[in-house]
This record gives sequence, structure tokens and C-alpha cells, in this order.
Amino acid sequence: MEKDSAETDAGTDATREHGATGESVPQDVAWTLADQRLFDPASGDGLTTVIVYAVADAEGIAPKHLKHPPLFDVVDTAALEAAFFGNHANDRSHDPNSSTEFMYRGYRVVVRSDGWVQVYERADE
Repeated sequence: MEKDSAETDAGTDATREHGATGESVPQDVAWTLADQRLFDPASGDGLTTVIVYAVADAEGIAPKHLKHPPLFDVVDTAALEAAFFGNHANDRSHDPNSSTEFMYRGYRVVVRSDGWVQVYERADE
């Protein structure tokens, strides 16, 4: 796990409501990297586990306390894992620099096709 509190990224008006689902990623807010973990499909840990542990670390709580909202209410991690890390991931048409992002518990979560899961918090908090 690597942290770099100086690293920021432009990113909007999101509340830190833990119950918000379907929330789009704000684009007019400064974000600071709070935590990141490397997902390795061969390790046996699923993408869901890596995301939950990264968000829990960013929030400073044990992963077992991340119950509301359930991650599966926010993003389909199985589909994301298949799209980024499935059998076609070594295909020439696969973009190794692609990523997707979503909001979870007030954090901006970025999943990159190189395996990095990055959790950002609002820079003003």
C-alpha cells in the first residue's frame, strides 16, 4: 500500500453521505490520494476485496465495518474484473491504460487496468 498525500487530482460537489449510491464523480473538486492497493488476479483476492480494504484504510476503519451501502449496490465488480482482467486482458486490443471511477462512501474510487485501485478523498476535508 502506498500513500502520497501531496498527489492531487481535479475531480465535484459530493457529500460524504455514506448511504449515497449512484452518485456521479464530481468534476470540480480537488482530490487527494488517500490509499491505493494493487489488485493481482492471480493472488486469489477478488477485486471486491481489494476495493473494500482500500476504502476501509482510507476511512481508518476495519473492512468489516463497510456495510452500508454494500459495494455491489454501487458497482458491478464482477463485470469490472472481467472487463479489465479477464481472459482478453492480454489481447492486443486491450488498452493497458484504461480506468473507470465511481463514488463509494464519499470517496472517489479509481480502478485502473494495470491493477491499481486508488481511493481519493476530497482535498478540503
